[in-house]
Amino acid sequence: MFWNSVTRRAASSIAQSSVYKRSFFCAVSIGAAAYYLNSNNCRHMSTNHTPYTSASFEVPTQPASWAWSPERIVFDAQCVVQNVSELNDRLARIPQPSVDNFVKPLYTQENRIGPLVNQLCFLQHVSADKAVRDASIEATELLQNFEIEQALRHDLFLQFDAVWKQLNADKDAFISAAPANFEIYRFVEKSHRDYVRDGHNLSQEKRDQVKEIKKQLASNSLQFSKNLGEQQEFIAFTKEELAGVSDVVMEQFETIEEAGAPTKYKVTFKYPDIFPVLKTATNPETRKRAFLADQNKVPQNEPLFKDTLRLRNELAQTLGYDTYANYALEIKMAKKQDTVLDFLTDLKDKLEPLSKTEIATLKALKKQHCEKIGIPYDDHYYIWDTRFYNDLLLKENYQVDLELIADYFPVESTIKGMLGIYETLMKLKFVEETDPAKKKVWHQDVKQLAVWKMDDPERPAFVGWIYFDLHPRDGKYGHAANFGISSAFVDEHGQQSYPVTALVCNFSKSTANKPALLKHNEITTFFHELGHGIHDLVGKNRLSRFNGPGATPWDFVEAPSQMLEFWTWNKAELLALSQHYETGAKIPEALLDSLVKTKHVSGALFALRQLHFGFFDMKVHTTTDLDSLDVLKLWNDSREDICHVENGGEYTKGYDSFGHIMSDSYSAGYYGYMWAEVFATDMYYTKFKANPLNSTSGVQYRDIVLANGGLYEINDKLTEFLGRAPSKDAFLEEMGLSK
Repeated sequence: MFWNSVTRRAASSIAQSSVYKRSFFCAVSIGAAAYYLNSNNCRHMSTNHTPYTSASFEVPTQPASWAWSPERIVFDAQCVVQNVSELNDRLARIPQPSVDNFVKPLYTQENRIGPLVNQLCFLQHVSADKAVRDASIEATELLQNFEIEQALRHDLFLQFDAVWKQLNADKDAFISAAPANFEIYRFVEKSHRDYVRDGHNLSQEKRDQVKEIKKQLASNSLQFSKNLGEQQEFIAFTKEELAGVSDVVMEQFETIEEAGAPTKYKVTFKYPDIFPVLKTATNPETRKRAFLADQNKVPQNEPLFKDTLRLRNELAQTLGYDTYANYALEIKMAKKQDTVLDFLTDLKDKLEPLSKTEIATLKALKKQHCEKIGIPYDDHYYIWDTRFYNDLLLKENYQVDLELIADYFPVESTIKGMLGIYETLMKLKFVEETDPAKKKVWHQDVKQLAVWKMDDPERPAFVGWIYFDLHPRDGKYGHAANFGISSAFVDEHGQQSYPVTALVCNFSKSTANKPALLKHNEITTFFHELGHGIHDLVGKNRLSRFNGPGATPWDFVEAPSQMLEFWTWNKAELLALSQHYETGAKIPEALLDSLVKTKHVSGALFALRQLHFGFFDMKVHTTTDLDSLDVLKLWNDSREDICHVENGGEYTKGYDSFGHIMSDSYSAGYYGYMWAEVFATDMYYTKFKANPLNSTSGVQYRDIVLANGGLYEINDKLTEFLGRAPSKDAFLEEMGLSK
């Protein structure tokens, strides 16, 4: 997932884009340029340009400090508001706006301010200090509301409109006049488009209405995310109830001791706690309790979710769209809700026969297992059965023990190996900063690495910084995502500013008896998120808004990282990554062969799970009569219908923790995961399947697909990379479906 502080336009947009999780969440770009807050009371923030050496590589810039007090966070956010407001006021008064006197000051300010804003907002997801997280949320809300205010300034729109008309009077002449002019034209084009989408063709009354709706939507999204991040709920089980859960996992649970009662173990809803219980606890009641509790862990989010649906529908109607989905999709590849619904329906129909075969296999396994452990089999397959019997299927039918396999993939050596694959494939170099005096991180667990391009090994070119925050802690973002903290840009003096990005994961920590180990799905997760990170780092455009994943259409944003997941299913790469945590031995080839064969085991059912999310997302965003929409029933009944798993009469509120749907970028956009798979598979099959470590193709991929960001139409860049128009044939072949 990519989180991005999606900002849209000039100085009236205050944060630059780069997640793959990003609605209005902010993330950082710290570069070589200086960032000025030109107010008497606001600090001058600049990066230190003194080069220093890290593992023989001379780094041209140091990243900014992460030592923020709560007061400083809020104060600097206020300074940003003050400075951007002053600039916009001045620009709105220019009698004859032009590229030089109006547009250039806007994108210059956007480039400069973005890194600071992103850093202020990112801290809410990772700081160990609750006061800092709260201040970051306060700053984010302040900045979001300010962005909305500025986006609805009609005086700025009129200035943009005048420049837009000037440029289009002789577009070709303007673009050909200077190398940088195409980017400037695209900057004006996209900014003007966004102003129109904000309702600047409407009356003042309606623009005011749009403003209030957007402010409330931003507030809802922030509170929804905060509730998820701050929830400290858990479910307690006895050791007997946790039968089947490994000793290694049991060691990480806190215990509850009460006089006269058996010891109980606290299972939180963090991935390293809840997933092993759902996958390995042999008692079905334990799995049921764990699943239901996890699905219902944030009831306070339900009113926020429903209010957001209401507000989005109202926004679309006010702006003249028939549904919110059609409003959101207008700037994505799919363009229209009918295109999305046709795509989802066609894929569902193709998956149906295979999924029914998979369910029959799992039900037979459940029957056999129930008989083996002496419990009744009721001829049902429940949603809380899925992880357990999928795991058991791998063990029983494919001799794949995921816990045993994890012993061969310690976190430290495995990540080093994965970085090595990226280095070979894309001619990069990762150098970890180990000097405490130079290391600048937000938590002692975080790793900081400098990244270099090695096209010419004699003259490595610095790319930027990447952070790895790999383990769970209280208050931290609870899933896996890449946060683009800053995009590259070239400032007005021609100086390169370098990007910064962060991988935030929640892998299990070391225990007293074992180091931190990666399960195979976690290897895939890291490789995926690292793909987003590299996308963030290798951008080559002059303006920050066109670099990184967040600059691409949101139904393409996952494709580059999804393509890279293929490497984690290749036998040769997995063998090279493996190193037993005790002996250093490579994983036995027989075990590896068994693992690789399971890539598409229950694959149709997994795809249908994704389609359930996609259909739900589209239904709630295409329904205009929300009073008649029973969200609880829709969530649960559609899951039964699409996924072929039963609810057992238990209705859960999993949508209350469905963070994607509360994000502007992923709302009416969850289909994008499956949509992007089509492009991901096409790229892999065409350019890498025959030779996964082909650096010629890897560098082409880096420089054509990734480095161009969103400056050009993505279909054009895919065609250039593939040598033909994109096709869905490889995707259907990979899924085992007919063309």
